Amino acid sequence: MESSDKIFCGIDIGSRTGKIVLINNKKEMIFSEIIKTVASAVKTYARLIELIPENLKITASAVTGYGRESTKTLTNFSATEITCHYLGVLHSHPEIKTIIDIGGQDSKVITIDNHERIKDFAMNDRCAAGTGRFLEVMMERIGFSIEEFANLDISEVEPVKINSTCTVFAESEVISMVSRDVPQEVIASSLARMVAANTFFMARKTRPEAPLFMSGGVSRLKPVRFHLEKLFGSEIKTDKFSQLMGALGAALFAMKETEKK
Repeated sequence: MESSDKIFCGIDIGSRTGKIVLINNKKEMIFSEIIKTVASAVKTYARLIELIPENLKITASAVTGYGRESTKTLTNFSATEITCHYLGVLHSHPEIKTIIDIGGQDSKVITIDNHERIKDFAMNDRCAAGTGRFLEVMMERIGFSIEEFANLDISEVEPVKINSTCTVFAESEVISMVSRDVPQEVIASSLARMVAANTFFMARKTRPEAPLFMSGGVSRLKPVRFHLEKLFGSEIKTDKFSQLMGALGAALFAMKETEKK
């Protein structure tokens, strides 16, 4: 790396994880890390900053996510999750028309027009049923770790309908299914379909189009992606950096705003 290179930092503080991405002035990712959130957004931010290699000097930084309001005075810029996921995904996959992001505590769908601008978006941050945390709790109930669930093949499993879209009542239905010895795979597939359906019904308001991309922590859960693809009637792309798209977008935002000045 040349000494003249500028480095931009993006931080995404979610309810479950904190993410950091550094890019150079060619928009190349040169460092990234994901950690579990600690006691507060400020402490999560501090822990992420500590991980930056000493030889990398930051030109400007931006924060997004669940903890941005608590930490925006610690960075040069702050931006919404909608903006950052849009910037991150479009940088990596410029062909994408719809972004589906399901995180620990909320979910969002972003549609993009032909001029590569945000056309519309929908967001659910009021109900946990349909998020990563909800799935974590439910998997504990049926005896799966989230890692086991992430790679579960449910393509031949017929789900049953979970009638409630409320976390508390959905949990009661799951407990009932466990007591009736409904197979683990069936309950897991049913929960994945419930999360997918909640997201799909929210997405319809935005008139989603293919190609679709899934970002956020839930993107690595194959059963959820399987049911989303069935509901949308289309392949949903993802990649190994899908959980970092918000932080990447924040770094790109910091670069963009710095260039404006």
